[in-house]
Amino acid sequence: MSTWQVVQVPDVGQWGRLPAEGVLGVRDLPESVARIGLKAGDPVFVRPGGMVDVDLLDFVRSIEFRNLERESKRNYSTDIRLLLDFLSSRDIEWHRATRQDLDDFRDWRCDAPQNPEPISGTKWNREAAAFTKLFRWGGVRPLPVDVSRREDRAADSVSSRVSWLTPRTWGLWSDVGLRGHGRGGIPVPGWDSRTEMRNTAFVQLLLSSALRRQEGGSLLVFELPTQRLRHGR
Repeated sequence: MSTWQVVQVPDVGQWGRLPAEGVLGVRDLPESVARIGLKAGDPVFVRPGGMVDVDLLDFVRSIEFRNLERESKRNYSTDIRLLLDFLSSRDIEWHRATRQDLDDFRDWRCDAPQNPEPISGTKWNREAAAFTKLFRWGGVRPLPVDVSRREDRAADSVSSRVSWLTPRTWGLWSDVGLRGHGRGGIPVPGWDSRTEMRNTAFVQLLLSSALRRQEGGSLLVFELPTQRLRHGR
């Protein structure tokens, strides 16, 4: 491998068939991974030479990182991998990165005309948050980037604007978008209702439980409550 890689720890039962002789001398890989404190969904950073980076393994197991949501872990590790590749192209280890290195990386990510896919200011702010977390944990001084500094945040970042729906508007959205109803409150001709019950149930589950999509989609049948709660939930 010529670049950094990130491997996610599989969920229980999703390891696939492992060779009887073990992997790299480890006979029971899932047990060994669990023994060192890694959880399903945790990222493992693999150096260009194919070896696991021990320092970054400690970072993943640190309290600063392990308490993140699973999707945040995935996003942060993807962002950090891109920075690691950039620094490797300069033969620089991440804990020796300077402010100039991060300024150059930011310029490439956001503004360089040679970059075919420049990112938005909002995306940069998320990346800067991931880098700040890593550098603070690693004790890098001075911080090459600090998302709390105004100059390290993108001026063109657009914060998400949440629009709240009234119960009536939500019901209308559900009827039209999920059930295929028209203005008269009945399914429009030609409506394919094959997945209507599934989609409607899934959306109502997320709405009533505040679960994320990945969390709700991974629930098993026996994890769903069977007791009818107040207010019809």
